[in-house]
Amino acid sequence: MFIGHFAVAYLLIVLFPAVPPLVILCGVSFPDLLWPVLVLTGMETVAVNPDSPLQNAIRFTSYPYSHSLVTGSLIAAVPGLFIAYFMSPAAGILFVAASASHWLLDVVTHLQDLPVLGFGKDMKAGLGLWNYPKAAFVLELAFYTVITVLAVQPALVVPLLALGFAFHLINANSFLGFSRKNPFTARSYAVLAIFGFLAFIGGLNWIFATG
Repeated sequence: MFIGHFAVAYLLIVLFPAVPPLVILCGVSFPDLLWPVLVLTGMETVAVNPDSPLQNAIRFTSYPYSHSLVTGSLIAAVPGLFIAYFMSPAAGILFVAASASHWLLDVVTHLQDLPVLGFGKDMKAGLGLWNYPKAAFVLELAFYTVITVLAVQPALVVPLLALGFAFHLINANSFLGFSRKNPFTARSYAVLAIFGFLAFIGGLNWIFATG
């Protein structure tokens, strides 16, 4: 899931207006910002099937740190403590809570590959919506649209929808399979994830700052 995570961010931004939107936007993105770094350093692994561009053909073979509920939340607590110290306790707590929300939404889409603990004899979670890629594409877009329209102040709805739709379409090949091959390797996929999330966060933060 990509844009769906930010629907949760919009809810938190509306509910906690004293916390800078950038903190919450980075919070919901934290697992997917941490994961590419760990892949590029060899601490986590992913297998990309060159014969299919679909998301369910990508195997997240090991990501016990970035995408586990328990360990991932503990790691998120490290920047959360800095945020709490330099901004406010509420901002730090929200950052960690937003990061945990990432795991909860990922459970809906991922195959059964999401670690719960991140260590030991761990359980894996995932309801597998990615096995139905067209439905996943439509449902994530619908989720993002409904939350944006209902939660965000009217002046921001159109720019947030426009940016969300644009990025969802950029990612459409992984749902709809326009190409017969996957043009990415594991490393280039990780780099793309970093730049994709950072670009989207930057655009959203600009909208909230100027709206």
